[in-house]
Amino acid sequence: MSNRIEDFISGNRQEFDDKFPSGKVWEQIDATLNGKSKKKTVLMPLMKWSIAAAVFCMIASVIYLNLSRKQPVEPVIVKAATTDINSLAPESAQQVNEFAKLIDMKQEELKVLAKEQPQLYQKFSSDITQLDSSYNALKNQLSISPNKEMLIEAMIQNLQLQLNVLNQQLNIIKQIKQSKEYSHEKSYQTI
Repeated sequence: MSNRIEDFISGNRQEFDDKFPSGKVWEQIDATLNGKSKKKTVLMPLMKWSIAAAVFCMIASVIYLNLSRKQPVEPVIVKAATTDINSLAPESAQQVNEFAKLIDMKQEELKVLAKEQPQLYQKFSSDITQLDSSYNALKNQLSISPNKEMLIEAMIQNLQLQLNVLNQQLNIIKQIKQSKEYSHEKSYQTI
């Protein structure tokens, strides 16, 4: 049988030699001879991107986990610079001192929450820390500013805002405790 095919090809050689295959045929032949196929060339970039995405996700996860670890809760203390205000603005010093004392008292009440609900306390502390940093920035500008009255007024408003925030935070804690007591009473009554 193979002799008949060879005889046929030999006898009709001229008819076969006048036609050439397309370029795609030669590319496919070359790819199969070299052991490469188009599927591998398409998959290689996809594989590279998927590896890069996996590495990125792993790095992002490690960073997130490191940042979200619970840091030890440190109490926030507002430090009102009474000596600076006493010397620079004695007429406003008493008012600033009163607010500083009230803020200290409210923060002591809030510290009780640190043991019971550390996440909530940390959130509350971060709010007060932001206000306190604004207060300290105003205090630092006080000695060099030509318009001390405006800065002192802004400092007093900041202290009032801190006091209001602390009062709201304490009200939230009171509401949480009341809702827990109510739910315990309700569950006790149903039993």
